[in-house]
Amino acid sequence: MFGGSTVVTISASVGQGGVNKKADVLAIQKALNQIPPHKGGPNPKLVEDGLVGPKTIGAIRTFQQSDIALAKDGRVDPNGPTLARINAQLGYGTSTKPKFHGDNLYGPNGPSQNDIKQDAFGDCYFVATLGAVAMQNPKGIKDAIYYDESTQQFRVRLYKTNGQVKYIWVTQAELEDNVNRQGGSYIDNTGLYERVWPAVIETAYAKMFDSNPNDGLGEGYQKIINGGWPSDAMMAITGNAGSQVSYTYYLKLGVDGSVAVLGGKVATALQQHKSVTLWSVPENGATQDGLVDDHVYTVISMLQQGTDWRVTVRNPWGTNMGVGEGKDQTSPIMTLSLRTLVTTGGLQSFRVSN
Repeated sequence: MFGGSTVVTISASVGQGGVNKKADVLAIQKALNQIPPHKGGPNPKLVEDGLVGPKTIGAIRTFQQSDIALAKDGRVDPNGPTLARINAQLGYGTSTKPKFHGDNLYGPNGPSQNDIKQDAFGDCYFVATLGAVAMQNPKGIKDAIYYDESTQQFRVRLYKTNGQVKYIWVTQAELEDNVNRQGGSYIDNTGLYERVWPAVIETAYAKMFDSNPNDGLGEGYQKIINGGWPSDAMMAITGNAGSQVSYTYYLKLGVDGSVAVLGGKVATALQQHKSVTLWSVPENGATQDGLVDDHVYTVISMLQQGTDWRVTVRNPWGTNMGVGEGKDQTSPIMTLSLRTLVTTGGLQSFRVSN
């Protein structure tokens, strides 16, 4: 609906490929006509007839072109960024700071692997990779998130499985929903709205897989929270699936020499500030390594110890309690022998960014 002092709302999409209900179209036409041309309004003004044609679609696209952050698709969606921007131009934007905003995205030292707290979702493959990227390339995390103060929405840059970039807008309501679902940030544990970037990116990731975000992101979450591949996470976050680094047994080197080669490869990657994760699987015998089976960890460091390497990892759970292998500890950080991981069969592979 539209009124002289009322926020513009529509019940369905308007414009190119939209549902285009007459009342909604009329509301958008009236709203656009009130915006001056130098701020993206139509010139000449639209005929306010509630009908969608090339001029109305063109006027929507012209308005979108006035703001670099908006998609130029010629469509206005309910609760979408274009509608929020229209309201902002009309003076209907809110002036109070919301729960999620640009100032509480990160801690004082920027994004950190320690900001990850996986709770109810089975998306360790994604949040552990977020932690790995934050540790080695915090600028990459910052560059992926843009906060639009006038609409109070976040635009997140992710990548499709083919490497094509995709920009996804995330609303305050969608972020609150992520917290209520116990997503991968600390917010739902502490109640403090700080270091919110993991929730922002995780929500965008779910939204990327949801066919109809207007009815909530339940479909998208179902597609990401029951497990996935470290390569898919690395692709989604960095635009490249990276490389799998696995143990190879070299007859001339034996186990010790082969372990040394593997550790050297991973250590070199970390020295080059590449993001690294470790994928653990069930051990092939009675000896347990202390890692959660079928889980993905952020790799913190590799320290050579003779022919062996000490692998330090962070559990995205935010703790190592409840693992069930007799080596529980409250700290999420655990240091293990690479040789033990190899010989017990608990190591599937490392994933290294390019």
